[in-house]
Amino acid sequence: MAKSPNENVNVTENDTAPAVEQTLNASLPSELTRDQKAMALVNSYLPWSVGASLVPMPGVDMLALTALELRMLAKLSEMYGVTFMENGVKSIVSSLIATVVSTNLGASLGSLLKLVPVVGSLASLAAMPGLYSAATYAIGRVFVTHFEAGGTFLDFDPKQTRAYFASEFKKAAASELQKAA
Repeated sequence: MAKSPNENVNVTENDTAPAVEQTLNASLPSELTRDQKAMALVNSYLPWSVGASLVPMPGVDMLALTALELRMLAKLSEMYGVTFMENGVKSIVSSLIATVVSTNLGASLGSLLKLVPVVGSLASLAAMPGLYSAATYAIGRVFVTHFEAGGTFLDFDPKQTRAYFASEFKKAAASELQKAA
């Protein structure tokens, strides 16, 4: 069944969700704040974003990452009682990712490296998992902060958030590099 471009998407627990989400909901202590629960949800998507980075076809990996991030944002919006509109959120995510791509040459070339036989695939394997998980973390952190302040997708301004997103991306990428070392 096709959805109209402006139709709101309501995600429920019965949708096909990563098993991590269902386990996460059952395993979180009730004394955690909503912010802590939201960040636990964001962190549960990091391994999935690493998996998206391993998709061998350039461009398809980015589509997989975007789908995961949209799913994560849908779950966060549900947690905060914010209406999720897929098409509007796609453009927000694209705008934030463009911030990283324009400031980080490695992020913009990582997916294209997969086109180079053998060497490109190996280089991509080394670089992309950290970049994809850093981007997912930064997007999650930005929206958790925005939702905690009472914001919605309708009043989210990617231009005003770019510096904060880039800062969170750099922190997460540095953390990934430390883990790898």
